[in-house]
Amino acid sequence: MRKILLLLGGNWHDFEGFTAAFRSYFPEDEIQIEATYNADKLLTLGEEKVDLVALYTSLGGSNQHGRIAEDMKPEQIDALCRWAQRGGKVLGVHSATVMGEAQTQLRQLLGGRFLSHPPQFDFTVTPLSREHPITAGIGAFAVHDEFYIQVYNDDVQIHMVSSDRGVAYPMVWTRPEGAGKVAYVAPGHTPSVWAQPAYCQLIRQSVDWLLS
Repeated sequence: MRKILLLLGGNWHDFEGFTAAFRSYFPEDEIQIEATYNADKLLTLGEEKVDLVALYTSLGGSNQHGRIAEDMKPEQIDALCRWAQRGGKVLGVHSATVMGEAQTQLRQLLGGRFLSHPPQFDFTVTPLSREHPITAGIGAFAVHDEFYIQVYNDDVQIHMVSSDRGVAYPMVWTRPEGAGKVAYVAPGHTPSVWAQPAYCQLIRQSVDWLLS
């Protein structure tokens, strides 16, 4: 039995809806998923024998109806990074890259940081010709979703892209972190995306690759 800690929290997103979708991707007798809004769980990843941390957060001081979403605390981010460097596996999904500009350590870990997105529209997520286990058997698929424009690190390996107004942007990437591994999937704002068979396969194969 492998254990995934799914960390949630922040603003603008249906965290409970994503949790239900994420749980449906994996057999209950193979993957144990603990969903939490408590980022202090990152302080005990080793003791709790967590195999993978999945982040579906939207932090960075984003304001919704007067509520401020605070960033994770430095000690929580440091614990996650040290755990990953020792061999831990991290999956960032969609708004996990929404963070304050000062969160350079978390940006380095995830491989990038959210800048902006236009209003939701239809776009196609396309795999590159380079083969990788995350995208094996997945062709281009269309979504109606938030199109994330991001800054990203030089050390990321890009696996899928989408274009907006003639410019291509990365949608799926991976990177090493010490003895550990990181994967990031940018789409994932709405239930219609979570239910896409290609998207479900992408998340499952990202987890499979991370845990391999």
